[in-house]
Amino acid sequence: MNKNLQTIQEFLINNDKTLLINQVNDEVGSFYEFAIKELSKKTDIDIINNNIFEKNDFSNDLFENKKIYLYFSTNSKQLDKIANESSKKIIFTDYKNYKKFKHNYDTVNGYDFEKDLNSLIDTHFNVNNGELFNYCVGQPCFIYSELTKFNVNSEKYIIDTPINNTSNFILEIRKNIFNIKKSRIDIKKLYLELKYEAQYKKFSFLTL
Repeated sequence: MNKNLQTIQEFLINNDKTLLINQVNDEVGSFYEFAIKELSKKTDIDIINNNIFEKNDFSNDLFENKKIYLYFSTNSKQLDKIANESSKKIIFTDYKNYKKFKHNYDTVNGYDFEKDLNSLIDTHFNVNNGELFNYCVGQPCFIYSELTKFNVNSEKYIIDTPINNTSNFILEIRKNIFNIKKSRIDIKKLYLELKYEAQYKKFSFLTL
């Protein structure tokens, strides 16, 4: 596993409070969100998507599961305030803030995401398929659906290039979900977007 993924993995279990990720763009950010949740599955850690406008409960639950909160912010003042909270958190931000705060916290630079994506697919999922990798580099938000489809039927795996319209629609849903998470959350709107995403992902799992 390469340096960035090792940084994430070590952060999940150590006592450091803040990890800063330069997400580059929404699609690359969705890959790192996926990677974090995958790497946390072998631990007793709850990954919680958070919102800067909410009043948050940073205490552990009755079973003492560790909680790590995910924040999305490109506002320097908000980022600094979040970073100094007592909770353990991962903050997704842009390159400007990454550069400004990178000496203060553990960091991951999303400009290396191709190496990180390749390492996650190869070492974490034990999948070695150039077609899958190349597709996910161009569409990182589809890594979950592509890996699931590959695992269902690896011998007949094909990428979704013949159905670009559907892929683009799912991508728009992912962007909408990301934007909802960054602003004051409309629970009903978020639920509907997640429902749409689940429906289209379900259809994308169909294999020959």
